Amino acid sequence: MKISAKIIVLISVLLVVFAVNGFISFSLLKGVSRELQAIVNQDVVLLETSTAITKHQLQKAVILERLRRIAEELAYQQVTPARKEHLLFHVKLAKNDFDGLSKEGAIDIVDAKRMVEDALRAVRDPRARQDLTRVAALFKEIEKAHIHYDAVSASIFQGIDAGVYEISTEAVDQIHTDESKLTRELKKLLDDVQTFTQASVANARRYETTTERVLWLMFIVSLLAGLALSVSIIRGINEPLRHLLKATHEIGGGNLAVKLNESSRDELGELSREFNRMSGQLSEARARLEEQSQVLQENLDLTARQKRDLEKVNHELDRFVHTVSHDIRSPLMGIAWYVEFLKSHHYDKIDKKGQDSIDGVCRGVERANALINDLLALTRISRINNPYQKIPVRQLVDEVAATLDYKIRQNNVTLRLPQEMPDIVCDAIKLKEVFLNLMTNAIKFSSGRPGVQPEISIEAGESEAAYEFIVRDNGIGIPAGSLDEVFDIFKRLDTSGKYEGTGVGLSLVKSIVDDHGGKVWVVSEEGRGSAFHVIIPKGLNVSLKDT
Repeated sequence: MKISAKIIVLISVLLVVFAVNGFISFSLLKGVSRELQAIVNQDVVLLETSTAITKHQLQKAVILERLRRIAEELAYQQVTPARKEHLLFHVKLAKNDFDGLSKEGAIDIVDAKRMVEDALRAVRDPRARQDLTRVAALFKEIEKAHIHYDAVSASIFQGIDAGVYEISTEAVDQIHTDESKLTRELKKLLDDVQTFTQASVANARRYETTTERVLWLMFIVSLLAGLALSVSIIRGINEPLRHLLKATHEIGGGNLAVKLNESSRDELGELSREFNRMSGQLSEARARLEEQSQVLQENLDLTARQKRDLEKVNHELDRFVHTVSHDIRSPLMGIAWYVEFLKSHHYDKIDKKGQDSIDGVCRGVERANALINDLLALTRISRINNPYQKIPVRQLVDEVAATLDYKIRQNNVTLRLPQEMPDIVCDAIKLKEVFLNLMTNAIKFSSGRPGVQPEISIEAGESEAAYEFIVRDNGIGIPAGSLDEVFDIFKRLDTSGKYEGTGVGLSLVKSIVDDHGGKVWVVSEEGRGSAFHVIIPKGLNVSLKDT
């Protein structure tokens, strides 16, 4: 055979060997690529689902913390009917948010369970089936904990709807237990996802081992025709696979930051790009999950600390209030009893001056009781910091007007409100107290004057840095020398006894406005009405303040 023919035969044999070798190698490499693609499609979805469940759980924990604060105020504090209605309205909003998060979490869990069930029907490898079965069991546990957590939370909402405002320690402990259980189950899920990755890496390793054997076999066959060319071909294929094997070992060991060379444009390059994308997604998903888990744990710790601190403060304050109320009211009750005895048995036996004295003592006792109540209200409003939120002031003023509707009608008051009022960030509950006190005073001091129609108007404006609200009336007015004294506690400019009050209301207004970083003052002329100006600065942030 001629040399040329031998060369042709050699080339033909090499071509056949190379063709077969290439076909088998690329087929096996596609199997590895499919295995790694399965990791991306399955494991990343599971991690994203876990992250979503964790995020929803964190938001629900925040909602329950807000609900607990409202329930404590309803259970342990004396709230007005208007405030109670306002708090219960917030409970309804919280319940709607909580139900929405619960529904989203349930959908995520159901979708993940369905994905695992589909994978179980498709997989044939016993070990993979075992891993998937364990993940399915984990999702069942997560679903069970999720349902139990929502059931406990729903019972709290139902209790508040039924008028039971005191949340039991057992319910709070159960919620914390369920949150901890969910965190543990999600951590187990992450560990199982890593197990999936290791299993897929093992499959890729088997593909690689088979590929090596085929390559070495073809190397021996082609060695007689061209050792150098065969070695070059084997090295050209075997070296990238070794890099892949090394990378898969590192992925299996938990190093998700490993990267492969993506310069090749063949199947190996595509596999490297998919591998790098998979490792990046796994790394980001794990980082998000760890961050969410850390945030959840920090919130749980913060909630526990706040609960302990709040219980201690409330205990001390309740004890103080009880002591003060008892120590002051006890002698007042004794005085009231003696006066009532005198009035019942000897009132008709004494002269007019004596009767006036007894009536004066009765009024003094009533005013002292009213003063104690106002002081206790001032104490409560000063120690409570509600969340700052953006609210429409017109809606808040309408609620105050509805509360005072009887007094407005009784005194035939003309009330004028602006068409437009801004939406501002503030403590809505306290700002409502400001308008309630100012409008109540306006009604009181502008009514009962012969020939004068009581008129009250509210004005709203804003500057670059702040909002301004004005409550104006045509009442008795304030002497020019007393304008700075009206906000002092217990300061009452009217000494005739015609107007009821203890002198605490405007002090409470000033305390609330100061708490917002604002300013309040009055412009008045005796006999010609008063105008109270309230400044609330812009730039206050929507936040949840610690109580």
